[in-house]
Amino acid sequence: MRRLPVALFFLLLWIAPTAAPADPPVPLSLDRLYRLPWITGTAPTEPRWSPDSARVAFLWNDDGGNFRDLWLADVKGGPPRRVTALPRPAAPATPGEDVATLAAVARAETDPGATSLAWAADGGSLVLGFHGRLYRVTEGKLPQPLTAEGGAVAAPMAAPRGTALAYLDAGGLWVVDPAAAAPAPRQLVAAVAPEVQVEAFWWSADGRRLAFIETDSRRIAERGLPDYLADETQLVKIRRAFPGEPAEARRVGIIESSGGPVRWLDLGPDLEDQIFAVAWSPDGRQLLVDKSDLYIKDRRIVIADTASLATRTLVHEADPANVTAEWWADWAPDGREVYFVSDRDNDYHLYRVPLTGGAPQAVTAGDWAVFSASVSVRARAVFMVANPGQAQDRQVLRVPLGGGPPARLGQEHGHHEPLVSPDGRWLADLYSNDVTPPELYLSSTTPGARMRAVTHSPLPEFATHRWVAARYVEFSSLDDGTRLQARLTLPPDFDPMRRYPAILGSVYSNTVHNRWGGRTYHPTWALDQYLAQAGYVIMNVDIRGSSGHGKRFRQRLREDYGGVDVEDLYSGVRWLVEQGWVDARRVGLWGSSYGGLLTTMSLFKKPGVYAAGVAGAPATSLWHAESGEMRTMMAPQNHAASYAAASPFLRSGELRDPLLIIHGMRDDTVLFKDTMSLTQRLILQGRDVEVVVLPDAPHGWDTQGLAQTRFAFGKLVAFFRRHLGEGPTP
Repeated sequence: MRRLPVALFFLLLWIAPTAAPADPPVPLSLDRLYRLPWITGTAPTEPRWSPDSARVAFLWNDDGGNFRDLWLADVKGGPPRRVTALPRPAAPATPGEDVATLAAVARAETDPGATSLAWAADGGSLVLGFHGRLYRVTEGKLPQPLTAEGGAVAAPMAAPRGTALAYLDAGGLWVVDPAAAAPAPRQLVAAVAPEVQVEAFWWSADGRRLAFIETDSRRIAERGLPDYLADETQLVKIRRAFPGEPAEARRVGIIESSGGPVRWLDLGPDLEDQIFAVAWSPDGRQLLVDKSDLYIKDRRIVIADTASLATRTLVHEADPANVTAEWWADWAPDGREVYFVSDRDNDYHLYRVPLTGGAPQAVTAGDWAVFSASVSVRARAVFMVANPGQAQDRQVLRVPLGGGPPARLGQEHGHHEPLVSPDGRWLADLYSNDVTPPELYLSSTTPGARMRAVTHSPLPEFATHRWVAARYVEFSSLDDGTRLQARLTLPPDFDPMRRYPAILGSVYSNTVHNRWGGRTYHPTWALDQYLAQAGYVIMNVDIRGSSGHGKRFRQRLREDYGGVDVEDLYSGVRWLVEQGWVDARRVGLWGSSYGGLLTTMSLFKKPGVYAAGVAGAPATSLWHAESGEMRTMMAPQNHAASYAAASPFLRSGELRDPLLIIHGMRDDTVLFKDTMSLTQRLILQGRDVEVVVLPDAPHGWDTQGLAQTRFAFGKLVAFFRRHLGEGPTP
């Protein structure tokens, strides 16, 4: 009998057997996993507290569809209640094979229903965004329209005082009084051109003024995307900047809620600067703007006088190695200090600085990171999401405004997205973990308080299946010895004396999370479970550039896409093989976008390591990336060698192993043209490649229509089954 490696011995100590239903579990199928109604149910979204903190409103669907209605829950307890019954698109139960009927079904599947909500200032009604219009909703009454048909409303927000509500539509900023007998929307800021848009806005505390960010993309180059699904082939024009070209311009304006001229802040000569936060001081006399250069190497927290518009820099941070900007800033309740999140030390932590200036003082510190924060005036505390103790967790912490040790709220490991009530006494928490799909919970802000589930989303069918819990392991990088963390999903009847095929993926940064599905941009919760139960070991690695592991860990990725990150994945492969229960000849990987870059580069640079790779929408040419990638790669004009080293298509001749590319033709993030260019190079070089073309897919090729998702994931699974086999060998 083979001797177990030491690492495997310790691994087996924490592998708990997966709890199985009393009856034999029903096998999973891709067709059912990616078909409505969702087995896991529909995740609640958009929680909003009533002004009196007695109720929380949210969007949900209790039958497992994608169409959400408005629901309410009381803090005092009781089941949630559905407030609206919005008209849903008709979809035949048995559409057959008629293409037009199937298209109608697809449209019905993707209809999200209600998409935004806000409480009216009186707290007795809500404003709901549905199919481009705003509606006033009072419990027990039919929704009343506030805006005209044909709009595209977003981000409704009531003024802190008064009855006005502001929202975005047609590129501009609007206000309306929901309480009026005949609501009459007024446009405060109009878009001077289709390329000029109001991006976000904030009310002053007295409800008399709004600050807003305007974006201007008129300097961005126009490019064409061919549309082959129209009656005649068309070239659709889009604004799309490449690295090194002019990017979007931004500026901050202030306007009275009653109307009048916009007054613009002077934030410096570079209009391409990034803006991460805008906040009114409690007395409305000053405005905080958290901004940086385009490359996020030079950050400034600026204070503007709202009367004179004079500005001064309160905090200045310069770091030429920076590659991420997980920043946050806001006022202390008394307006005498500013709180902000910075990684000026080993990782992102909370700091405060007097408005009079001086050295910032650390509020939190330690070998962990702060990911988000909010100031509660009534609780006199800052509530944070952080990962002390376990890097994969996102816990809720509470720290007094004056500083002190943070207190953890609740004991549930996993992923928390909390919203503090206006009175500071309650949390509405969107929570999930590796074995629990996301639900809405309520809890007290008292440390150690228990969470109460408001929603229960999974269908009864969910309990008939066996769901495998992910595990977490650590190993050293073969490149430089850095400790790496991975999320491991093992087959349910895992036998360490047998050898399994393994799949790394979906490869990307920030994939090692204790949340349902890990990284949630792709709906891989179902794919991972299906593959694990088909006998594959699934591994996700937090590669360099990922958050929660320290500043040096993130910054190591600077100008090195396709370099150290590829080595981190390879280190994961070697760790798996060394355990003795993964077959080195049957290891594959897959990823999309940047993950597609990682997949193709891994195949090109590590021939023979991977038996197969699937690249979705692969970013194979960094010269055609979006300008935001210059945060990591800088501008190509002065960093051409780095761009060449990070562009897989220049290494295409090194392909030796099977490659499948999946790409949507409507993708304006990673251009379909780049996949065609790579494919042509591979053909000329005599290399083998397979391409799955999705004519109607944008960049999210596996999130835009379930028929498309089933088709694409079916191709992915069949490709791995062909090249890796399925299940263990003795």
